Amino acid sequence: MIRGDGVSGRGTDRIVIRGASGWWISGVLAALFAYLLIDAAVRAEWAIVLLSLPWMGVVLLVCWMLLIRPCVIVAPATLTVVNVFRTHTIPWHEVAELHVRYQLVVELTDGTAIRAWGSPTVRPRRDREADVSTSHRSRAFVGVVEAIDHARDDVGRAPTGEAATVSVAWLPLLALALAVALGVTAAGLLL
Repeated sequence: MIRGDGVSGRGTDRIVIRGASGWWISGVLAALFAYLLIDAAVRAEWAIVLLSLPWMGVVLLVCWMLLIRPCVIVAPATLTVVNVFRTHTIPWHEVAELHVRYQLVVELTDGTAIRAWGSPTVRPRRDREADVSTSHRSRAFVGVVEAIDHARDDVGRAPTGEAATVSVAWLPLLALALAVALGVTAAGLLL
């Protein structure tokens, strides 16, 4: 479930916070690319279709990597910061401070600073009727730090003894390399 205020979630065990613009930008690009490919296919310009398809895939994959994949996931035991290539899973007991400096910065108890590329700037709702009488999920958030605090209250708190982990997303890199290789191969064969 994705809401217009930049907060989305699956179930009650975690809440995903990301910018909403990535979805509509990707959708507009995909619709434009589909129109161009269908137009070329109707005109029987198969060389253009074969040359364009891998590069359109590269652009959509880069759009996904930069605009949709980055997010912040709030769970009872951890705060997960998903960036373009790395995913940081941080237990709450290691989070010292959250603050915004052009983007969300998570400071750990050991002094390490992790920047969240995909954290939106959550704006307050215009209507003033959204007050304490509504549930936490429909409250008007002031900023991303407050959104994380409210989301953490919503999912609850669970003790954990885990350590922070960092993982690298190799699959998007592999897909990007494959799409570029297909584009270069198609260009070499058809031009």
